Amino acid sequence: MIGILADTPRDAELMRRAVVGGARVIHAASDLAATDLDIECLVFSSRSGLLAERISLLREVERKLPWVPVILVTDRKIAIARLLSRVQVADLVWFEEVERQLAPRIESARGGSALLQMADKIRRSTAPPALRSAVAHALREARRTPVRNVQELASAVDCSPVTLFQQFQARALRRTTFNRFLGALAILRAQQLRATGAKWKQVSVQLGLPRETLRRKAKRWLGCNLLELERIPPHQLLAAFALEHFAPLLDPPPPDAGG
Repeated sequence: MIGILADTPRDAELMRRAVVGGARVIHAASDLAATDLDIECLVFSSRSGLLAERISLLREVERKLPWVPVILVTDRKIAIARLLSRVQVADLVWFEEVERQLAPRIESARGGSALLQMADKIRRSTAPPALRSAVAHALREARRTPVRNVQELASAVDCSPVTLFQQFQARALRRTTFNRFLGALAILRAQQLRATGAKWKQVSVQLGLPRETLRRKAKRWLGCNLLELERIPPHQLLAAFALEHFAPLLDPPPPDAGG
């Protein structure tokens, strides 16, 4: 499902006509919630004269659905580059090119791995460089064989594990932990492998983690056993990971959040 958020009903209809497949017009960012798990890509349409006012709205979308790629549709103006330095979008389409360019750009954004989208977002965030590099590496590796612990990750990115622990804790402020972040990535990959028909023994071998360890990680994060894990819709599991373990790393919390 493609989400469309536009300044006017007329622009929303222009976007809807250019989209191939199902689309849903969203009237306000407040309508977006964690329950909008079927949104694979969001088209954010705004005329250049209004874009400066709507940057905060675009940032709110990023916070609410951090795993969803956003395509910005706007007017061709030089000042756009300055405005976009404050937000992250997967792609940019000019209004005059909507009919020709929007559909293929959507397909390209949808085709990219959600974990790769997250890796790109953290790489462009304000987190410390060492932490950006480590988290992006962990997200990329989770598409194949997830990193098992912080020591292994630190070795892979040539950084002190103590430094990574400290930077992660300072960034997340108890909203998540490094071990829980890595454990959730392992569970995401385990569910994917199981869905392909692999037995749990095969999953354990591929991930380098005993089945009992996977069971504990699923229990700690989701409160479920491995059989129940198999029944969770993949997009729901990904959304839970993004909101609970990834979103806290994108932007620093308010100054009083740790109090």
